[in-house]
Amino acid sequence: MNSYFSLVLHAHLPFVLHREPDRLEERWLFEAVSESYIPLLWGLESCSSEVKYTLSLSPPLLEMLANKTFQERYLAHIRNTQELLLKERDYVTKPEEISVVEFYIERFKKIKETFLEWNCDLISAYRYFMIENKVEGITSSATHAILPYIQTEQGIRSQIQYGLNCFEHHFGFKPDGFWLPECAFSPGVDKVLYEEGVRYVFVDEDTIRKLDPESPRPNTPVFSPHGIVLFPRCVNTSKKVWDATTGYPGDYDYREFYRDVGYDRDHDYIAPHIHPDGIRVDTGLKYYRITGDTEAKEIYVRENALRKAEQHSKDFIDTVCESIKECNTGSASVTLAAFDAELFGHWWFEGPEWLQTLVKSEKTNIPWITPKEFIIRHYQELQTHHTCFSTWGRNGYGEVWLNKSNAWIYRHLHAMEHELIKQMTIHKNPDPLTQRALDQLNREWLLATSSDWTFIMDQQSASEYADYRLKEHISVFNQLVKELNEKQVFESIVQEHEERYPFFHWQKASIYSSPHDEYILSKPIVKSNDDKLNILMLSWEFPPMVVGGLSRHVFDLSRSLAKQGHQVYVITCAVDGYPEYEINQGVYVYRVRGAQPHHDDFYHWAGSLNLAMSELGLQLGAQITFDCIHAHDWIVSVAAKGLKHQLQIPLHSTIHATEYGRNKGIHNDRQAAIHHKEWELMYESKHIIVCSAYMKRELMEVFHIPRDKITIIPNGVESDLIETEKQSADWKKNFGGRSCFHVFSLGRMVPEKGFQTLIEASALLKNDYPDIKFIIAGKGPMLEEYRHMARHKGLEDQVFFVGFVSDEERNHYLHESDAVIFPSHYEPFGIVALEGMAADTPVIVSDTGGLGDIIDHEENGLKVYPGNPQSIRDQIIRLYKDPELATRISKQAREDVHTKYSWKEISTKTVEVLNSYKKKPTMAGVK
Repeated sequence: MNSYFSLVLHAHLPFVLHREPDRLEERWLFEAVSESYIPLLWGLESCSSEVKYTLSLSPPLLEMLANKTFQERYLAHIRNTQELLLKERDYVTKPEEISVVEFYIERFKKIKETFLEWNCDLISAYRYFMIENKVEGITSSATHAILPYIQTEQGIRSQIQYGLNCFEHHFGFKPDGFWLPECAFSPGVDKVLYEEGVRYVFVDEDTIRKLDPESPRPNTPVFSPHGIVLFPRCVNTSKKVWDATTGYPGDYDYREFYRDVGYDRDHDYIAPHIHPDGIRVDTGLKYYRITGDTEAKEIYVRENALRKAEQHSKDFIDTVCESIKECNTGSASVTLAAFDAELFGHWWFEGPEWLQTLVKSEKTNIPWITPKEFIIRHYQELQTHHTCFSTWGRNGYGEVWLNKSNAWIYRHLHAMEHELIKQMTIHKNPDPLTQRALDQLNREWLLATSSDWTFIMDQQSASEYADYRLKEHISVFNQLVKELNEKQVFESIVQEHEERYPFFHWQKASIYSSPHDEYILSKPIVKSNDDKLNILMLSWEFPPMVVGGLSRHVFDLSRSLAKQGHQVYVITCAVDGYPEYEINQGVYVYRVRGAQPHHDDFYHWAGSLNLAMSELGLQLGAQITFDCIHAHDWIVSVAAKGLKHQLQIPLHSTIHATEYGRNKGIHNDRQAAIHHKEWELMYESKHIIVCSAYMKRELMEVFHIPRDKITIIPNGVESDLIETEKQSADWKKNFGGRSCFHVFSLGRMVPEKGFQTLIEASALLKNDYPDIKFIIAGKGPMLEEYRHMARHKGLEDQVFFVGFVSDEERNHYLHESDAVIFPSHYEPFGIVALEGMAADTPVIVSDTGGLGDIIDHEENGLKVYPGNPQSIRDQIIRLYKDPELATRISKQAREDVHTKYSWKEISTKTVEVLNSYKKKPTMAGVK
């Protein structure tokens, strides 16, 4: 038998234990203890170690249960309820009502006895049953935060680590399993979980249905890429219990939740047993059964309800057995039912009795197993899959916890998260009082990130309280930050905040750290010399992130500037496997990751990247006196604009291409949005640099940029970077052999690069010049379509799409081909053409954009008409038949590279532009 059943309960409440007594929300905890947590203990007493389930106890719940103040208040609550029951015994007159009151009298007597039996410490009771092997204990994140909605790895790690530490603090060991709050999983969370010792979690069944590669069955656990076992919740089986319409709890014989004595009795009668301010509340005494969809309710009959619970338990067993039978096809699987623990007893009063019947099902055909035991038996059979973001919430995504009613909080939570990391990094060796302030700062952030507040806002159940709690934590957090920054931390104020919520006082906040912050803080403040610049450069591309020519341009320009003695700080996009910061050939490189690093929409991905860039730019600006910002293209426009105003320094931009030019106009809303970002960057810039006269004309005509605001500084090339260690034409044997005439091209596989025209030109050459071969390198969205086009035209032996090539391979192709061609329909500059010129290989380009500016026809290269296959055919034949022409234009091209297009010359001209608008120091008293 390789198919099993597993049950998981997750016990959690938000931290509602206030310093002041009689908070309405504190009764949530009292009700859950009386109706769920203690009745679940009664069920564990009758369990055998052969049949056990998994119980998750969240840190906020554990912290409240362990608190002496709670224990005292709960006892007082029980005594008050018992006093009310004695009054009720004299108040009711009907025999069926008397029977219900007597049931409650016995029940609350047993509740009180159980609580006192464990010395008011329910944690010790659960610890006992874990030791007795009757229940498997696990925990959740520190404050039940939605982990995918936390921005930083430090924040995710703290929620996980503090949660595990809390469980260990109360139970003496760390669990192997972990309850993801709201079953919210996203790629990357598993890495931190594994590093912290977690081995399995639970996800929604739909998560398994969307795996890559696909899973054969939804009930099959799988490994995540980082080694965490993902156990899927079986929806159809679980639905029998939790569904509000068809689930068991809706049976008419079960106790009615929404009819309570606290609202049925006269106010004077009930006043001593409700809130001291006279606010009516649930007392826990509910005398009626559901009855039906009617306001008129019949009296609750306990015996009938218990019979129904037994019937429903047997029905559930049949459902489980059927599921196990369906899944028992050879490979290991598990039908896993996962629920909130409070469903059993609080929301479904008879739930604990239903559960007791279920766990006695060892006499049936149900093969029980815990997730931990399943892994021990079957880990070698599990496969590794990639998965996406998911929750067990509405529609399987995060809309419950992120929507119009609650979205406003996340900008505050993320700002708190980053500020917390910064403060922890600044205060590495704090004095005792500062440490207390940092600890409290940590608690405020943790308590604010609870998923309960956003859930409550979505449900519109206690929104005022959720709003109050969030604003309170945000306000106190900001106050503490101000005091820390001003070095005005007062013990009385810190103590006041500590006493508001007795939470995590045993835990020191010491695991937050940012390599970025540490690096920045370790650097001395750099002041510019009169003739040298401190330049903050923004570019989404930088090696090894190479998508187009932008990456090469920024790399070459920045290192050339550094050679001249300027300080260049590049903020760019993070790349897996590469450091967050490094000094690369004298350039300070910082790589940041946006909040949505895997977003499918590039526009939104860029938006989150800009936020990360802005934040780091401000941190750098606090330590380094920058003279200017140099931004490259619209993708960094938001960060560039914001940093310009916040740091109050000039902004310059280099525009490499435009959306209008790429698409020959603006045709849809997305293009219009990018077009506006481009205009906004140019508007905010003090001066604009372009690489060609073509681009200058485009900016003037399309964006109406004044002529004197634009300077043309051509692109450049470093000949050393395209040199090869040794000449070798062995690659030619794969493309017809050494005797053939090889034409090389490379670029992104997109329409504006014109490779479709090159394919058509090849078709014109095929019959008369079969020994002319085209080798095309690069990747992009059109690659497969171009390959199909070549095959369709019968050009498999003429045109070879080789995909991505390394720098070394590219260099061999450039040096050893007979010609290099760039048939672009739109090309603002085309740095690859310069690389071909530097390789001493004749270059053919389309007479468009910057390509047309750098090539003088028949002087340093040849030009063709854009989009004209016949023109390409004619110029290739000229080179094929005239070796002297090839030699002459190649020689002139190489001379031009060393004079007009050297990076030393380009960086010098760039500095002239930046220096002319350098921020001047202000003299005291002079404006």
